[in-house]
Amino acid sequence: MAGTSDRLVVSLAGVGAQPKELPPFEFMGTAWDQGRNHVLLATERRRSWLNDAAYSGELVRQIETLVEQLSIRDIVCLGNSMGAYMALNLPQLTRVDCVIAFSPQYSMSSLHVPEEVRWSRWRDRIKEFRFPTVEALDPSQRDYFVFHGNTVLERIHWQRFPQDPRLHHFIFRGEGHNLVQRLKDEEMLTDAVRMAIERKPRRLRRLLEGAFDVARREMLSADEAHLPLGD
Repeated sequence: MAGTSDRLVVSLAGVGAQPKELPPFEFMGTAWDQGRNHVLLATERRRSWLNDAAYSGELVRQIETLVEQLSIRDIVCLGNSMGAYMALNLPQLTRVDCVIAFSPQYSMSSLHVPEEVRWSRWRDRIKEFRFPTVEALDPSQRDYFVFHGNTVLERIHWQRFPQDPRLHHFIFRGEGHNLVQRLKDEEMLTDAVRMAIERKPRRLRRLLEGAFDVARREMLSADEAHLPLGD
């Protein structure tokens, strides 16, 4: 999707609701933002969480081709769930300046997250975990905006994330995995993504606090941040 700026937003799809169908593209209008941004929409039938080398290689080639053709100065990766996990790991393969990740997994490997029982039909087909976790985050090289709910199944992921004061990690109390839909319901998704793209974390937090009980991870109390995963 062609835009008018020198920014490329790479929008990575999640697993989708229909296992036999190609996952639908996500964030189309939000990423395009009325033509402000160039947008590359990506989806994957195999649902490999970026572990399929052929898929990740083609994705990198597409990104780097557009960067050269369009003289792109700012590359933003945006995703939800599986797409968010891919967005967080994609900087290991190519240049990325900002990552926006809604409800990402810490890992899909049972070795790292044995409590995770969702998406097993796809996880069990992954032969090699080339990206076993999201540990390789480097806030000194790029901006990160990460959003998680605080149900038990979400907590088993966000509690394992690396901590850094430069990592903008927002925890939504009382919310689950469907943060994107909740933000849509509140008509806040486009504004939230735009503020992250523009690197305005304070304005973003004020926006979120208007409808949700949300806190940056480092502001949680010690008891709240380290609740037993089984509770």
